[in-house]
Amino acid sequence: MEHGGDTKTYQGKSAYPLVDFSANINPLGVPEILKEAMTEGLEGAHRYPDRFYRDLRRALGEWMGVEADRLVVGNGAMEIIGICISLFEKIYLPTPTFSEYERIAVDLKKEIVTYPMSRPFRLNADDFIAHMPEGALVILTNPHNPTGYTLSAEEVEKIYEAVLARGGYMLSDETFLPFVRGGEDAHQEGLYRPKQITVRAATKSHALPGLRLGWAIMNDGLRDRFLKRQLPWSVNAVAEACGIHLKDCGDYMEKSRDFVEQERRKLLELFEESDIAEALPGEANFLLIRLKDVTVASCFDYFLREGILLRTFSEEPLKDEYFRMAVRDEKDNAAFRKLWMQFERSCRHV
Repeated sequence: MEHGGDTKTYQGKSAYPLVDFSANINPLGVPEILKEAMTEGLEGAHRYPDRFYRDLRRALGEWMGVEADRLVVGNGAMEIIGICISLFEKIYLPTPTFSEYERIAVDLKKEIVTYPMSRPFRLNADDFIAHMPEGALVILTNPHNPTGYTLSAEEVEKIYEAVLARGGYMLSDETFLPFVRGGEDAHQEGLYRPKQITVRAATKSHALPGLRLGWAIMNDGLRDRFLKRQLPWSVNAVAEACGIHLKDCGDYMEKSRDFVEQERRKLLELFEESDIAEALPGEANFLLIRLKDVTVASCFDYFLREGILLRTFSEEPLKDEYFRMAVRDEKDNAAFRKLWMQFERSCRHV
């Protein structure tokens, strides 16, 4: 499975409607205020959006505490990250990580330097720095995908200082950071660093994967280079309307953090008692699970037959032992826990 959310591929392989645990979307669903904004946005579907997205950038800037002219917006975080990678000749990645970074760099014929992390794939900042090449775009995902581990502000600052010393640039992909209590406040300083690109999106945090809205803060003249590469009108009118109202979703995100924390704890307790698996204790709205003496294929097939889609991996070092699962709503999580106990019992009788 290359990406989560690929339900079309697996339709018809279960007697039950599929419950998608492979995509990590806010389990509370789209905020009501954004549903209203969608209706407003549709009223503007007969005309082009503002090519420069002035109202959208102004609203995002006021929300995040940065000037609008340091913001770019795009068709999800991936469009922005792809353009950013195109601006540099070399990238440096801790692995395992989100596979699209490397795929984009390969397509663009960029030099790729990887830093393989050992289990449990929690980045060692000092060793990561020790192997850092000169002049690279260093890409961090914080919280890390797929583990959910979050780097502290101090760790990120240390890495950033090393990036400066080696004449590089840093891209911090923070699409899952809103799920971490205090995470955005802790990493606020990164929004002002001259050689840091900070990428965020409404995809995961506000349950809007279908609208494709991302944005980034850029400094040091990089924004001008970025805009020369970006095609116009990459954000549609409905996504633009939602983006303008993200600043009004504070209560929704607070409830989301409380809910995800509570439900993640229940799932962690399930795996703490398991004989065949262990969960990495991340802080995002998903869990990375390592299987013991059970194949990923048998686990995936068992859950798929019962109507639950898990996220598996095709790349090393994850493909043989690990799967990732979202923290979903209370009903779905309860169904997963019940099915997991059945699966575990079935493994004992093999």
